[in-house]
Amino acid sequence: MKELGLALLMLVAACRPDPGDSDYENQGQYSRPDAGGGPSSDVLPGPFPFQEGQRRLGVGFYEGGRSEDIAIDNTTTHVYLYENTVTLEPSTDRVEGRSSDLVVHAGKTWLGFGIHWDQARNLDGWKTLHVSFKSEDPGFSSVKVGMNDASKSVQLDATKYGYKNDGEWHHLAIPLADFAANNGVKLNAINAPFVLIAGQGPAADKLLMDNLYFTAD
Repeated sequence: MKELGLALLMLVAACRPDPGDSDYENQGQYSRPDAGGGPSSDVLPGPFPFQEGQRRLGVGFYEGGRSEDIAIDNTTTHVYLYENTVTLEPSTDRVEGRSSDLVVHAGKTWLGFGIHWDQARNLDGWKTLHVSFKSEDPGFSSVKVGMNDASKSVQLDATKYGYKNDGEWHHLAIPLADFAANNGVKLNAINAPFVLIAGQGPAADKLLMDNLYFTAD
């Protein structure tokens, strides 16, 4: 846990000059609820539907077909909401499955949350992180997607991979090699496979997130 706390502190420091003291031990956790029944619960296949024979890894925010899965169990795998900067809610405005996740800004100087694993896992066999975003609110004009190992955190500018703050869905495909480049994270010992960071914004600014998975190509 001390190593994870250090990784979080490094992550925060890299994105905001002085966000205040980290309280990683007491971070809130998030459990994604089922969107339930009704006409809006029809399952969408996603912009790139899973095909049998493909390798696809879900890590807790994906409802589509996959060959492997690391579910959020709040025992060894967690979603941490950093320092009360964000809340997550289900939304039926989605691109796959029954629901997406609505990321709601708390109005602080930065925003962050991430998927964390108690034990490091090997992602060396996976090549691309896929995720879809939608927002037009100023608090999400700058979005970074991060990944942590035990000692390092690397955040990549989402606009370099197709994200636009224009109110439309954008489907990002981020090579894992970009997280490992220039002495970056160790892909064979990852503690946080997905972290989202945004800058300062008004309270209640929103971003929709969906379609998060890894592929081997």
